[in-house]
Amino acid sequence: MIDMQYAHTKYEIMNKVLVILMSLIGFSSFSQKFTIPIVNYPFTDIIEWKGIGAILMSKDPSMITPQINLTLIGDQEVSIWDQKIRPKNDKYYYLSSENARYVYFLDNLELDGGKVYFNQLNSAGNVKTTSVDISSAIKKLGSYDYNKLELINVVVTDKALVHHFRYDDKTDKSVREFATFITHHNMLCYAVELGAVKIADLKDENIGQWNYIGFTEDEIYFAARDYKSKTKGWSTRSFSSKGKELTGTFLDAPTDLLPIENIGFGTTGSYYLEEKHVTERGLLAQINGEMFLMGAKRGSAGAELILYEHEEGKWNPLNSMNLNYFIENKKLRLGIYPMNEGFGYHLDHNGYSKVSMVYFNPGQTSPHNDYTERAVVNPSSVLYPKKKEEFTVNLPERVLVFNTNQLGKEGEVEFEFSEK
Repeated sequence: MIDMQYAHTKYEIMNKVLVILMSLIGFSSFSQKFTIPIVNYPFTDIIEWKGIGAILMSKDPSMITPQINLTLIGDQEVSIWDQKIRPKNDKYYYLSSENARYVYFLDNLELDGGKVYFNQLNSAGNVKTTSVDISSAIKKLGSYDYNKLELINVVVTDKALVHHFRYDDKTDKSVREFATFITHHNMLCYAVELGAVKIADLKDENIGQWNYIGFTEDEIYFAARDYKSKTKGWSTRSFSSKGKELTGTFLDAPTDLLPIENIGFGTTGSYYLEEKHVTERGLLAQINGEMFLMGAKRGSAGAELILYEHEEGKWNPLNSMNLNYFIENKKLRLGIYPMNEGFGYHLDHNGYSKVSMVYFNPGQTSPHNDYTERAVVNPSSVLYPKKKEEFTVNLPERVLVFNTNQLGKEGEVEFEFSEK
């Protein structure tokens, strides 16, 4: 009797211990919220560094101290680093790209005395504040007046900060196009001429001007609408970050593509330069060594966006998104942000303004979230359903979530990890 009572008591104790252990394990696995303490001043903004994390921003409201504090939040329950940048002006331009190891905060888009001023930041939190003379690199190509250069885009690649300019050559009655590459490490600037097109030829909608379309490691790509043997398509060229030409080819275009007004999307100069919007027949992009195209075609009900991959000389459709609300006489206004998962996009058409994703993976679908200005600096917002006030960051193992209603308030702020 005593042995049985002892055994029963021992069983109860072991059972209680097991319950407590399971509760602790369960609490640990579901306790995904954590806080970040204030750094000098309340956090006023947040931006995403795709693949790295979220950057909280704060500054002295009086701007007596002209600097911005940056706090990186990633896959840990504490901040990874705190750093400071010193923009010259109240307004600055944040530039980042998928697979690029640096981000930039530009003081000026248009050249200032032939120079660009910026703060450069790498993933370790190291900052360089400097300026680079772009005009001297352009002058090596000819006697061009840098004051007459028209800025088309500024982008960050893995090896360089890239500017794209157009120049009205009145003597030749043509438009010349240039690209400059400022290397991340030594800040040297190299310039190339992408090409020139006669102004009269631009009346043909199948002849276009050059556009940056992407990079892979140290190969930076540009493309322009063109003809070859009476076939519509694109001429492409690629260069290294030191201005050495690497490849040049022609890509046929799929047939029956609808016109798209390219409104830009994502942290590039072309998005900030809204007046530069142009109409295209499909939007080209090069990412991870592959060439892709986002096009639109009429469908059985309205139209559809189609993501193509170029393989063995052909455009093969990978995935699509139905546009049941397509109106023929309304412009299809679209901007894309190429990512490792697919093409994030902002679609503005007939009162419909949403951000979403067409995945590389066939058949995979994405939610349609309301477009906000913050979506531009939050590319992961196209991957998951979210409320307007939520800021979501796609990390390798999980998703980082932040409620932006906390910005501008005193005290610590809260983040949460959620499962993919």
